[in-house]
Amino acid sequence: MLYLEHYKLEIISYLGVKDNFDFDGKVWIQTTCLHPTQNITLHSKDLEIKENEITVKDISSTDPKSVKTAKIEFDKDKDFLIISLEKPLAEDHKYEIFIQFKGKLDDGLAGFYRSSYSDKKNGEKRWLGVTQFEAISARRAFPCFDEPEMKATFDISIGRKDGYHAISNMPLLQTEPLLGAGKNSLHLDLLMGPLCTRIPLGTSARYAHLLGKGREMKSLHPPGITGIRGLLRSQSAEDAYLGDNDLKEKDGWFWDRFDSSVPMSTYLVAYVVSDFDHKTGVPIENNNVTFRIWARKDALNQVDFASEVGPKALEYFEKFFDIKYPLPKQDMVAIPDFSAGAMENWGLITYREAYLLYDPDVSSKMSQHGVASVIAHELAHQWFGNLVTMKWWTDLWLNEGFATYMASVAVEALFPQWNSLEEEAASNLLSVFSFDSLRTSHPVSVPIGDPKEIEEIFDTISYKKGSSLIRMMSLFLGEEVVHDLWESLTTEAHKDKILPANLTVKTIMDTWTLQTGYPVITVTRNYRKKSAEVKQRRFLRDIVHFKDNDNSCWWVPLSYSTKQHPDFNKTIPEHWLSCPDHKQDIVDIADEKDWVIFNNNMAGIYKINYDDDNWKMITKTLQSGDYHMIPTLNRVQLLSDAADLAFVGTLKYDVFFDMMEYLKSESEYLPWKTALGKTSGLTMHLKKSSIYGVYKDYMKKILTPIYEKVGGLAIPKSNTDKLDSIKLQVLVASKACKFEVANCIAHSQSLFKQFQENPNATNPISKDLRGVVYCTSLKHGGEAEWDFLWKRFQSSNVATEKNTMLNALGCSREVWILSRYLDWSLDDGKIRRQDSSTVFSSVARNDVGYYIAKNFFYDNVKKIFKHLLPNKRRISRYLASMSSQMTDEKEQEEFKQFIEKNKENFSDVKKGVEQSLETVKINIQWQNTHEAAISKILRKYSTV
Repeated sequence: MLYLEHYKLEIISYLGVKDNFDFDGKVWIQTTCLHPTQNITLHSKDLEIKENEITVKDISSTDPKSVKTAKIEFDKDKDFLIISLEKPLAEDHKYEIFIQFKGKLDDGLAGFYRSSYSDKKNGEKRWLGVTQFEAISARRAFPCFDEPEMKATFDISIGRKDGYHAISNMPLLQTEPLLGAGKNSLHLDLLMGPLCTRIPLGTSARYAHLLGKGREMKSLHPPGITGIRGLLRSQSAEDAYLGDNDLKEKDGWFWDRFDSSVPMSTYLVAYVVSDFDHKTGVPIENNNVTFRIWARKDALNQVDFASEVGPKALEYFEKFFDIKYPLPKQDMVAIPDFSAGAMENWGLITYREAYLLYDPDVSSKMSQHGVASVIAHELAHQWFGNLVTMKWWTDLWLNEGFATYMASVAVEALFPQWNSLEEEAASNLLSVFSFDSLRTSHPVSVPIGDPKEIEEIFDTISYKKGSSLIRMMSLFLGEEVVHDLWESLTTEAHKDKILPANLTVKTIMDTWTLQTGYPVITVTRNYRKKSAEVKQRRFLRDIVHFKDNDNSCWWVPLSYSTKQHPDFNKTIPEHWLSCPDHKQDIVDIADEKDWVIFNNNMAGIYKINYDDDNWKMITKTLQSGDYHMIPTLNRVQLLSDAADLAFVGTLKYDVFFDMMEYLKSESEYLPWKTALGKTSGLTMHLKKSSIYGVYKDYMKKILTPIYEKVGGLAIPKSNTDKLDSIKLQVLVASKACKFEVANCIAHSQSLFKQFQENPNATNPISKDLRGVVYCTSLKHGGEAEWDFLWKRFQSSNVATEKNTMLNALGCSREVWILSRYLDWSLDDGKIRRQDSSTVFSSVARNDVGYYIAKNFFYDNVKKIFKHLLPNKRRISRYLASMSSQMTDEKEQEEFKQFIEKNKENFSDVKKGVEQSLETVKINIQWQNTHEAAISKILRKYSTV
């Protein structure tokens, strides 16, 4: 076993040399032997390793001694580079592993890859090199021990051509000429104390099974050498790099050398080589962290909002956690080609442009909210994920769940007028209720064996269910208790008598983190005795098997309010529904004529079904002028639960439609978002049926009053900061144009025509409503409208605006235009690779486009897979876009046969395939179960 301490990494990028996307590298890895071992196993993928120059040295004394290697092997399936030695390494000796390697900046958006943009002044294509290492792509950039618990310090040096510069996790120490550099580097490794953590290395078994024993943390630098870079000795002169690249006689090449890092995992290592420029963030009093926001020079005018939000969010987290951010700087960079939304690399956060850049003259208010949320999410990771890191990817949810939850808390503090904490809670829970009702969902703490499975768990469960669990825990324990995890939480909860003495937080949370799904709580009241029987069962959308023998159970925090005692802010539970018990009785719950509503403020991750009389009393209150006595989040839950329980047949659809009638008085965004989200499901199921016309009339009746109330497509009279009002207008306008309410279509076309006729004038369309107007105009227009918007997309310099247009371009009903658009989605010259799945989804959502998209996918699946490599996970987005709209057995059989025929390609996205197949099965079940009953209900309500 080896104890991993330190990396010295040198990379030379040849960006700026025509058509040369190579990079050369050397890595020195410093370790201490804990137990004798005769092989060293690292990760390496798609790198050219100079096997004859791999060396291992015993550096325990001032006279380093070589350790002879017996053979070098590669296990390509596991990405292993195995160094076998002639003799075992000696216990307590320090060793240095040296590897020289070569790689290529490809366009796969993983590892150390290339991105590009066009200079707006001269149209010249400019290149940059950027890293994206999460989850297992550091091995694509340099040989390393590429697992999250294997922390070490890093000294990083980047060689690059004049005209470019490099940034990395740590501050730049110095820039020096590349040729001849390294010859005078200091050999201070023997002065360095042990760094980071004890890590067992040296076997070909999967490392995670060996971790977690004998851990200890040391100071970053021993006394007396703080600030001195403990560089390991360079093994050779620079000509070892430059032999293949003929640069010996050329000036203008430099090393950018960076300070030693804090101990960190390889997936958080980052460096960018570019010609970008930056602005410095707004200084925060009593905070010495330097913030810089980087972007291509043409977009530098769009970084001001980020430069304000970033420092404020960091300051907020420092105060909230009472732990100072441990680095002296924080760079944030807007990358033109980026697979994820953003990446939390320590000290160097990388973003897709649309999630960092904001132009107040062009970008929507909703985009501004999105930028603030993503910045807060990534900065929260500097504590959750970077400072405290999961041992293995099984507990990714602790990273992503905490970051998601803390982002909403921070944005609420910084922008209270946006109401983002409440919206985030509702949106996350609604997503979880949908996704986690599939049998093919997964626990938040999901066992990961093969590292190829890791990518598939970056999903709704890890992010949104993780966040919802943390929120639930916070609300059932109270904010004052939440300062540590399970053990400390239990101690505090017992002290404050929040939990019974025999109940621990671990007991509760294990039922939520280690099993898939969530419960539906059925409340059956005995009105004469003023009591209620409360029981639980897992909620599944699989109608046929809903009542099967599923023995899942949860510790469920039960809070409730009644009409006489509407104490909805009390989220500390009055009762616990225990596990393995599935039911209990609650006495003295309410008077006979009072309703009861469980789950105050939607604090818990569960649905509630009531007996018929209780549902009727709740609905009556909603339809009266007293609906405000039920707070927003509980109105959201009532609408969501009624729709979902009707979907699975445990509640009559009449209850949901009765409840929908109250919306004529509702003016808040979240209940409308919930209700219209549920009708979207009905739209998908009914749009091919003979009763769609009746359904369309019903939707017009629901939407017409609220469309007029929000002002239709008019630009708001005041530039309000009330984000809920803007979001409600956008939501209602989108649905109104879809169902041909009032003048929505004609008004959209008129506004779009004004824009077409005078494109250089101020855009007459409200910034937030442009997506609605563009989509509606292309749907009801032709080639001229599409070509106009496509040219605007090509010339736009604002990523948020380009995203809006990208989605709207899929709204056309011209078959040939949609076919061409899909073809272009696989052409990097037309559509960035990061946006390929967005284009496909935008076409597949279109009633006409669905069939075109499905055939395109079937005909081009191998080409699509190749285009998406190495991140096959993105193919799941294609599957989800199609499967959500498949509603008959013929499509189902065709889909199954297609999957089987291409099973080799789909082998790395098994979860995505399983979830898509289950979705199709559920859709067909609904059609066979509900269509006739819905027809009868709609005829009743559309004429009322």
